[in-house]
Amino acid sequence: MEVVTWTLRWQRALLSALVVGASVGFWRGTYDVFNTFKATLIVLGVLGIGLLAVYRVAQTRQIMVPRSPAVTAAALFAGALVIITITSPTPWLSVVGRPGRHTGLAMYLTYVGLFVLTIRLYRFRSPALIARTLLASAVPVTVYGLVQVAGLDPFEWSLVEGGPPVFSTFGNANFFAAFLGIVVPLGLWGVLTGTWSARWRVASGGAALAAFVAASLSHSLQGPAVALIGSTFVLCVWLTGVGPAQRRAARAALAGGAVAGTSALLAVVAGAGPLGRLREGLLASLGTRVPKWDAALAIFADHRLLGVGLERYADFFHAYRPAAVASATGLGRTADAPHSVPLDMLANGGLLLALPYLTFLGLTLLALVAGLRTLSGENRLLLGGLGGAWAGYQAQSLVSIDVPPIAVLHYVLAGAIVVLGTRPRLRVIALPRATVSGTSPGLLPGVSAVPVADARTGRPVMIAGLLIVGLAAAAVLTTPLRADVAAATAVSLGPEDPAGALLAYRWAGAVGFWESRYPAMEGAYLAGPPVSNPDEALQAFQRAARREPRNLAYALSVAMLSADAGDTDRADRWWERALEIDPLTPEVLSDAATYWLGRGDVERAADLIMRAVEVRADDAALWVVLGEVRAAKHDLGAAREAFERAVELNPEVQGGAEGLARLEGLA
Repeated sequence: MEVVTWTLRWQRALLSALVVGASVGFWRGTYDVFNTFKATLIVLGVLGIGLLAVYRVAQTRQIMVPRSPAVTAAALFAGALVIITITSPTPWLSVVGRPGRHTGLAMYLTYVGLFVLTIRLYRFRSPALIARTLLASAVPVTVYGLVQVAGLDPFEWSLVEGGPPVFSTFGNANFFAAFLGIVVPLGLWGVLTGTWSARWRVASGGAALAAFVAASLSHSLQGPAVALIGSTFVLCVWLTGVGPAQRRAARAALAGGAVAGTSALLAVVAGAGPLGRLREGLLASLGTRVPKWDAALAIFADHRLLGVGLERYADFFHAYRPAAVASATGLGRTADAPHSVPLDMLANGGLLLALPYLTFLGLTLLALVAGLRTLSGENRLLLGGLGGAWAGYQAQSLVSIDVPPIAVLHYVLAGAIVVLGTRPRLRVIALPRATVSGTSPGLLPGVSAVPVADARTGRPVMIAGLLIVGLAAAAVLTTPLRADVAAATAVSLGPEDPAGALLAYRWAGAVGFWESRYPAMEGAYLAGPPVSNPDEALQAFQRAARREPRNLAYALSVAMLSADAGDTDRADRWWERALEIDPLTPEVLSDAATYWLGRGDVERAADLIMRAVEVRADDAALWVVLGEVRAAKHDLGAAREAFERAVELNPEVQGGAEGLARLEGLA
């Protein structure tokens, strides 16, 4: 088989396998069961596609690069990512990204590469395979979700993130529902297309309906909302392409659906009947997200040009979150992302990153509009299905995170939209000794033939070299996964094998040399039973803090362990760093006040505890500390008032009654 034909065929197969793996894959032998494994599958899939491209170029002596404004915008976005990473104070964190999120440079460059590769791979083929692949991958995801709804999950999960235990292969109900919501419009396309048999169209409709039901039963609102947005778009595209008789019936159905949808929305807003629970869920979801958005905007206001660095939002959240949120949640809630992709770009990369990203989105939208205006028939309907799924992604991205299984859909769908909507030209770069004497097979109607070089016999040495390079690259790309496996091993050994667990923790920290989580896990293990070695725990937390200097938990751990060890100079420095990282949270202010009181700095302690009381005036424990500080200042009347206030707020609070009794004894 001619080299261009079979390499493109294998590349398309790898792209489909990558999409399926990112949807259904997880590995319970890793600490982060879901996203690290999915991210690894994605980068390995792109590596395989890239090696096939190198082989084709070596054989044909030609490089074909898509020419499109959207590709230019994607390249500018990639360049901005590199600059933001270089300027980041923690570049390795910005390269790899946080565990469980993976929204660093490496993954975003992978996504941009997928966007360009999708255009190249489907320049002369219909991207309908992408839609079919996504529909197929949604089936096992939906089935597993429904199994969890029925309470028949074959696995036992120790921790459930993101709400009720309906998360399928995503580990999070919101991500699971969002994925299904994005895929539902493609199921609707399968129902409407004339290229499938009646049996497959019914199956597509059944898959879409089951996906919508599963997303709804996850209790995550964004899944059904995304599905409705994308499906409405597909119906509108179909409506404008049918005949007059069908159009009247379709318009009536669409109008009825709009009335029903509007009525349901108004009922939700009003909290009518059983929809009151849905309204409460919506308000609760917004209540957790709005403070994160406020913090992201506040960070951007102070770092407009370059932001604070990729994946560094979490390091600034405590300093920038509203005081009311600090009072209400204290140290019980933090955030590693603003839960809005555009705001994530603004906070972490400033205008330098956000503007190319928004330009990329805008040019993809223009390609979608251009294609809907120029295409007809099945190609136009397919573009509508892809556009509906892409619109669904955009809707959920406003309130969610670019985790690997969701982000990969965005860039693959964007590539499919650009290639189908605009059919960008391929710029042919001829390398030395290239010969042109053939045409690419499988052209779509109306597409001009693009000359390609004749294939020469594959060279065993070149193939062996590519395999060696591929294995070496795979070893590097699987580093996060190998570190995660070591961390999972350490947790599983736990108290039964302290020596083995410590060895596994240290191996995880050595393999994942950029990651602060593993030495922090080691430190927590060392600090508690059965090990209880505070000196080594302190060293582990210091390693974690060096890798992520603005992490509040690490700063507090180093400060407290240093104070316990009697190293007051180091404790002073780390308490000051903790207060710089988080100047708002009452617990941090109170603990710092207690520390400085013990150091004899009564004035600093008084300032800190007063700030804590101003943030949370109804906390009895804070008034106890205030009473102790005032007593140390020999202001016994003010101290008595503070202790009385503590007892008034909570008679059971530790130290309140004791403080009053002590003052009475002094009197």
